[in-house]
Amino acid sequence: MNTATLGTWRKPPLAYVVAELVISPYYSMVNAVPGLQDKLRSAYPRTVEAQELVLDGIKPSPQQMWRMFSADQQYGIQLGARAISLHATSYLHSKDFLGRWAEVLDAIGAALLGAFVERAGLRYVDLIVPADGRSPTDYLEQRIQGVTPDGAVSTGSMWAAGFQFDGCAVNLRTAAPAPKGLLLPPDFNALPLHKPKVMVDAEGRLQNGKPIGFIDTDCVKDLQRVFDASDLVSAYTQMQRLTSQTFKSALSSAAKKEWV
Repeated sequence: MNTATLGTWRKPPLAYVVAELVISPYYSMVNAVPGLQDKLRSAYPRTVEAQELVLDGIKPSPQQMWRMFSADQQYGIQLGARAISLHATSYLHSKDFLGRWAEVLDAIGAALLGAFVERAGLRYVDLIVPADGRSPTDYLEQRIQGVTPDGAVSTGSMWAAGFQFDGCAVNLRTAAPAPKGLLLPPDFNALPLHKPKVMVDAEGRLQNGKPIGFIDTDCVKDLQRVFDASDLVSAYTQMQRLTSQTFKSALSSAAKKEWV
């Protein structure tokens, strides 16, 4: 069983992180993969080929993609004709993750893809695994806890909001409790990475019919410019700060006391 955690909090709820670049379709990615693989192989020695279905018309068309994993399978890179991303289920702190992402960006820059970047995304999924005597709702700020009619037991409560910052949009979605059997957000496409302790604990609760919750925070920045690694590192530093700020605004004092 993997007992890794993400971040420096005493009891971190963070379960999964993704940094993604959405690019204008780059159908020559297949030619660039060998060079990228050579540059990244020391940190990501395992490569798996895959396909995704792309809806460009009436009939979905399969597009090839490549996944590169770290030896401990706690990090994964996904390369495709429309997006490049770094996934993680374990890291020391945000600077560690962004540093690894910067290494991927540098490798892309060195490969001279000349990719046109449409937007940048950074997404965090935190899981609410209640302590004894608590419910998932207890971990959310009171104004987003939802309602429960007298005599009822909530079987699922989801809340969502979007916020505009300077050049960035941050989306915050919570589920407390999450709908029955739902571990991660329904639109979340996770890679087969090793699971951190909080995810293992959440799965255990689900198997025992006990409620959990999640907090899904993502930041999107519209770029519409040719790839530049140093420029992107600055953008992701800003995005991480805004995502963290938004996430913390959703937490109750009980959550901060238990997790931080």
